[in-house]
Amino acid sequence: MGFIKLFNPMLGVTIVIKNRSLLWQLTRRNIISRYQGSILGLLWSLVQPLLLLAVYTFVFSVVFKMRWAVDNGDNKTAFAIIMFCGMTIFNIFCECVNGSCGLITGNPNYVKKVIFPLEILPLAYVLSTTILSMIWFFLLFLGALFFLNGCHWTMLWLPVTLIPLVMICAGLGLFLSSLTVYIRDISQLIGIFTQILFFMTPIFYPIQAVPAKYQWTLQLNPLTLVIDQTRAFFLYGKMPDWRFCLISWVVAFVIFQFGLIWFEKTKKGFADVI
Repeated sequence: MGFIKLFNPMLGVTIVIKNRSLLWQLTRRNIISRYQGSILGLLWSLVQPLLLLAVYTFVFSVVFKMRWAVDNGDNKTAFAIIMFCGMTIFNIFCECVNGSCGLITGNPNYVKKVIFPLEILPLAYVLSTTILSMIWFFLLFLGALFFLNGCHWTMLWLPVTLIPLVMICAGLGLFLSSLTVYIRDISQLIGIFTQILFFMTPIFYPIQAVPAKYQWTLQLNPLTLVIDQTRAFFLYGKMPDWRFCLISWVVAFVIFQFGLIWFEKTKKGFADVI
């Protein structure tokens, strides 16, 4: 019966609803403490993406002279905005995955509390990271409004790709936070993995620029679907490709369910290791 219970597709929803008050408190604490004590505070959410965007735009559009075919011409501003869309998605993923590794090992006091729902720690971290990253989408909206093709009503489809992204991050966060308890090298390995994944994700190049025989390797990356579809309806005013969106939702659900089941099966040994 316990085995069947773990495979309950509603298990994650049940945990969130049951601990919604605690989830919100931890999420709020993470948001407040992220830039607490710093001089610029929340402004770092603006400074960081703009600095990264300036550097990447210079490197890829000026040094390497890469171009991206857009309706209003092939210019550096359009290239920057299109690339920034991919960076926004990847930044959420990267921060959630890298930050989740040390959540359990960094909070031993919670592990010692028998009644504390440890699953909430990765979920709260992913949720707070996503909320803070909304400033990236706001900047992306302004960029599309003033420098690309203007804003489109299709931007309202953002939850269609954002929710699967959050589910993927939550699933990996649950899995990695648990695995790091037993293998402390995971955080270093994930740092290397995300650096490699950055270049294996169509952020600063379209997937069509990759030779056809290698495109399948990029299509195995779930972020590829999320980024391509987000660009389509957020920047180009196109309707989502519902076939690809369905695939991303299914993949996201499988990853989340796997991460949750792994966490539930391994959390009993946390107190013995930490």
